[in-house]
Amino acid sequence: MDIFLDTSFILSLIIRTEKTEEARKFYMEATFNPVASVAVYEESLYTGLRLVAEKRLNIKNAYSLRNFIKKNGYDFAVDFVNTLHELFGEIQILQDVRDIDLVRFIAERYKLLPNDALIAATCKHYGIRKIATFDEDFKRVDFLEVIEV
Repeated sequence: MDIFLDTSFILSLIIRTEKTEEARKFYMEATFNPVASVAVYEESLYTGLRLVAEKRLNIKNAYSLRNFIKKNGYDFAVDFVNTLHELFGEIQILQDVRDIDLVRFIAERYKLLPNDALIAATCKHYGIRKIATFDEDFKRVDFLEVIEV
């Protein structure tokens, strides 16, 4: 059975949150085929970099993060980047759906932000019915079952 791993779930596997223990236990004990998309990788990398930069460098906005990376690279978050890369090596990576009409329809119907609509549309396209997420917004999507981790 395929279960789509959302950004909030993936970040909880890597970065300590109040959901980390639950996420790790579910991921390690469950027997399922974990899937994600390129959009989830991008969102996980960006959000994770922002969280690490805020914690380690007190950088609190995207502009400052971009300038820091431009000058210094990713060394400040090498552990996070490596762990994310290793995790995505264990996950089946799907191409994001390219049907913008479907993405727009899902965004409007379920009142989702664009990236969440893209994720839901990708799940619909591939026939994936279950998603591991801590994002409550996916509970509004009637063709997805949010896995209670």
